[in-house]
Amino acid sequence: MTTAPSIPVRLKNVVTSLIGRGFAGLVSLVRSLIGQGESWLLDGKHAQYGLAVTRMLLGATVLGMLLTNWSTRLYTFASGASWTGQHGSPTSEFASIWPVNIMVEAATNDTLFTTLYVILGIAAVSFIVGYRTRISLVVMFILWVGLVEVNELVSDQSDNLTRMVMLAMFFTACADRWSFDARRRERFAGTGGNVLVRWSRFQPVLPAWSTSLAQNLAIIVMATHVFFIYVSGAMYKSGGDPWSGGWAIYDPIHTVQFGPWPELSALVTAWGPGVAAMTAVTLLVQLGFPLMLMRRGTRIVALIVVLGFHLGIAVLMGLPWFSLSMIAIDAIFIRDITWKAMAGGLTKTWRSTSGKAQPTVAATPAAELDAPETESATTESERQPALIAAS
Repeated sequence: MTTAPSIPVRLKNVVTSLIGRGFAGLVSLVRSLIGQGESWLLDGKHAQYGLAVTRMLLGATVLGMLLTNWSTRLYTFASGASWTGQHGSPTSEFASIWPVNIMVEAATNDTLFTTLYVILGIAAVSFIVGYRTRISLVVMFILWVGLVEVNELVSDQSDNLTRMVMLAMFFTACADRWSFDARRRERFAGTGGNVLVRWSRFQPVLPAWSTSLAQNLAIIVMATHVFFIYVSGAMYKSGGDPWSGGWAIYDPIHTVQFGPWPELSALVTAWGPGVAAMTAVTLLVQLGFPLMLMRRGTRIVALIVVLGFHLGIAVLMGLPWFSLSMIAIDAIFIRDITWKAMAGGLTKTWRSTSGKAQPTVAATPAAELDAPETESATTESERQPALIAAS
């Protein structure tokens, strides 16, 4: 006759079994996360259309700043800015780093400075349309960083963010979509040739996994920059009386320096509860921005709020290029399938204006529009890390 184990022994066996199962589950979870992360990093490039939009909007930011300052360029940056003392004793370390210092060295020569100014504008246009994007990005980065460091009194934090994002974009294929380089790649597809020939024709010269890894890591870096800006800004704001009191939106848009449209500012802030609501929503969305990107519904809300926030800054505070640079980077959080759907809708609308009959195209089911991108066989939840799920 078998004797039943005592209660202490049975409890010991239960605890041992639970620990074993828990450890096995933890190991399985870690392996799954590693596999998902590896798949997300190596299986294909993400945010290809989002990066194309970022490319175009960042180029537009640089070009817009150059055009709006054209008439005052010599006073703002060149010989007319000698009174700042930064030509002889620059306050930024970037101003002494080659080749960025080329703009600083040219600042006292108005003709040379204007020539470089024009070259920077040409590089920005080339970057926008995606023509020889690698070369135009190098030229634009060097001259842009040099320009904003000539006179730090007229720079703002968007200049720093633009510089950091441009550095990350060196590791991306931001011209893979909606660019002249992409057309060149299609035209010469399969033609072969040596490395230089394939590079000049925008053909692959490196293994696909290496370019995917570089681009996806760059996306993580860009997203991290945005997260730090929004979250740290929200935490800092929350400790101030204007934000905790609910009137923070009112103050900046009614200052003389940042109020180009006083009547419009008065209209927007005429209703006190609305001001308090906008202040609270802005603060909460900025604070929870990374977490809100994890779900489609909250992601849409977050992106709409930050878009409205930056449009408000552009219009009501007269800072369009600051806002455009932030909107450009936020573009990576919109999925490629959404960008393609919007582009398809715009194309269809444009063609419909010609008055010609258009071929009937089957409508895309709503479930398919919500489905993850099909670059790999896995689903979005299986292949995207939590914080970058929106890309």
